[in-house]
Amino acid sequence: MSSSEDMERRLQNWGRWKHGAGAGGLGYAKVRMGEPVVDGGDLPDAIIPTVNCEAEETDQAIWSLSSELRATIEVYYVQGGSIARKAKLLAVAEPTIHSRLRRARPLIERWVTEKHQQRRAERERTEALQQSGRPIGVDSG
Repeated sequence: MSSSEDMERRLQNWGRWKHGAGAGGLGYAKVRMGEPVVDGGDLPDAIIPTVNCEAEETDQAIWSLSSELRATIEVYYVQGGSIARKAKLLAVAEPTIHSRLRRARPLIERWVTEKHQQRRAERERTEALQQSGRPIGVDSG
């Protein structure tokens, strides 16, 4: 999977997660107890699982963006409807949405990459300290 395909998958996962949380379902679809249950065989599409920890990480990355890019990402991936409807919600032209998405995606990817590198470096430091037999979190200075 290419980097851009992985970013698109990540943002779609985040959009499902964000929409579920906004619907009061804490990441899960709401259920109305009085409504009949639909047999899974009648559903036209498979349910795509939401990866919560990845969505939370993506949410942190999105919050690092400028307000205009953050709003564009949220409207594009969380709100339903056409691109024209989304442009109207944001009060911008359709090409502006596409331009903002092209700017935001690499910024999100860079944030995630840097976070993973920081975690890897911390994990390697901790493992090195464990192997040396020194207590973790105690400076020798």
